Amino acid sequence: MSRRTFPSFATKLPGYRFVAKDGNVPLLIVAVVGVAYANALTASFQFDDWHVIVDHPAVHGLAAWWASMPGIRPLLKLSYALNWTLSSSALSFHLANVAIHAANACLILALLAKRTARFAALTTALLFALHPVQTEAVTYVTGRSVSLSALFVLGSLALAGWLSSAAFASAILVKETAVMAAVPLILRKRAMGPLVVLLGAALIAAASPWYRHLLAVSLQTRTIRTNLMTQAHAVVYLMGQLVRFDRLNADPKLPELTAWSGQLFAETSLIVGLIVLGFALWRRRPAVAFGILWFFLWLLPTNSILPRLDVANDRQLYIAMAGPAWLVAYGLGALAKKRRVFATVLVAVLCVVLATGTHRRNRVNADELTYWNDVVAKAPHNPRGFNNLGYALALADRNDEADAAFRTALSLDPGYVRAAVNLRLLREGALMRRQ
Repeated sequence: MSRRTFPSFATKLPGYRFVAKDGNVPLLIVAVVGVAYANALTASFQFDDWHVIVDHPAVHGLAAWWASMPGIRPLLKLSYALNWTLSSSALSFHLANVAIHAANACLILALLAKRTARFAALTTALLFALHPVQTEAVTYVTGRSVSLSALFVLGSLALAGWLSSAAFASAILVKETAVMAAVPLILRKRAMGPLVVLLGAALIAAASPWYRHLLAVSLQTRTIRTNLMTQAHAVVYLMGQLVRFDRLNADPKLPELTAWSGQLFAETSLIVGLIVLGFALWRRRPAVAFGILWFFLWLLPTNSILPRLDVANDRQLYIAMAGPAWLVAYGLGALAKKRRVFATVLVAVLCVVLATGTHRRNRVNADELTYWNDVVAKAPHNPRGFNNLGYALALADRNDEADAAFRTALSLDPGYVRAAVNLRLLREGALMRRQ
């Protein structure tokens, strides 16, 4: 593999016609995604799905969507409206999410197959497609914001000219973090189109009362200094999610850090060291540098300066996951040059392990009880988890257990108004139930 593959984004190496020669390879990716996510199709709506989709009239059809415009993330909401028009069932939304994920994996294959050896390209796409950490962006319907945005980002890298710029703009209209795609686009010497899109996005954001409100809320959440310290721990936590499938959590409630400690210093040093290593290797080992810097590039908008109400979520790793997947594939590709059969077996075993982990993780989304039981089992300090578990228990007519869950939420956070209200309504027999 050429060491100048990724800085130029143009090198064509032996095997770059892989997809054109073998059209069955994308079908293989679609098939493995289908197997790994088969049990995701029966999952229910969860958490923000109710507020953002099910109970939100603005996405209940194309006319309703149009009447709600202008607004933030218009293309994301359009995708929900189209989905609702076809069918309002959870199955319809899950099918769309799985299809988007499969398309993203195929795009990664297509992009890499033009620039590197076929073994590494296919391995990267498979690892990206099957890793259990991706379930929060696929099985959790509202996670579509990151997967659909990634679809347009990858499309912008695959296309040329105005089509590339249009895909880039579309990615931003799905989720604002897509602005980071400007970096690889500009490195491909397509500076004018991305810069025009960025300027237009900045002007729209500055003129929008919704974005000004979101910025104000963000800055009131915590100070930038506190957020940087908090996010240093969060980024290392997210890095750990890549290898600790057993602790994947929909609502981890990471701590807010306000003072330095030995652990925080070590975590900050690890992050800074990896980023410095990435830049240091840019000329000598650009393929390795690409994998490192791609990962941190996509965590930058969500896990750095601007505070968020939720410190970190697994879905923030979605497009960033392509970096670590590439690094593993690159190493296995080097092994394949000497011991191809052994490397192929390793890839197969790894894919089975990841697909099994994804299948198991999808079970958590089966219904709201399994979803929130998993949250509180892994984050017993999370009052929101216990409040939402209490609500799910109440919906299942398990009132005594719901009462205990609400009381646990209040013991963790005595000022948690929603848990207090839910407890009172439960005891009065007036807790609202979804029909």
